[in-house]
Amino acid sequence: MKEDGVEYTFIRMGYRGYGAAGKLVTDEAFEKNIQGATENGIQVGVYFFTQAINEEEAVEEANYVLEAIKGYDVTYPIVIDIEEVTDNGARTKDMTKEDWTKVCIAFCETIKEAGYTPMVYGNLKTFFIMLDMEQISMYDKWFAQYDTSVYFPYEFKIWQYSDSGSVNGISSAVDMNVSFYEPAN
Repeated sequence: MKEDGVEYTFIRMGYRGYGAAGKLVTDEAFEKNIQGATENGIQVGVYFFTQAINEEEAVEEANYVLEAIKGYDVTYPIVIDIEEVTDNGARTKDMTKEDWTKVCIAFCETIKEAGYTPMVYGNLKTFFIMLDMEQISMYDKWFAQYDTSVYFPYEFKIWQYSDSGSVNGISSAVDMNVSFYEPAN
């Protein structure tokens, strides 16, 4: 990846299952990916796909991420990935905008209190329907829109413009992003 010009990457640390139990799961490639990136001088951020249904679960997710990244030099943000799961059995199917916003804030504040930069990942639906933008205005945004004409009337630090890119060293399609984020160190 480094030889292909990659300067930073966001690595999926894990996710919460969308079924009733809502089990926390570490991505099977997390350790290999974060070690490989940091050993090759690529700056890293991590993200967690949330299915938290309340603030307590959001804090649990944030602490799960913080525990997993101990010992790694994470210079890019720690991101809560908020997306709708449309399966009828999704534990989040009845959540309101206020519920999602509380989950987002609880995760981000836990990350911030630990000394890291929190960030919120989402698409138009996430930011316009699922979250109250006024309440999360203080957090950096990672905006996903796969179009050359970007419509997002808020500031964002990362733009994900494709989910079908290719990078040397990775055999499957990868998300492609443009970063406007400047790490503190």
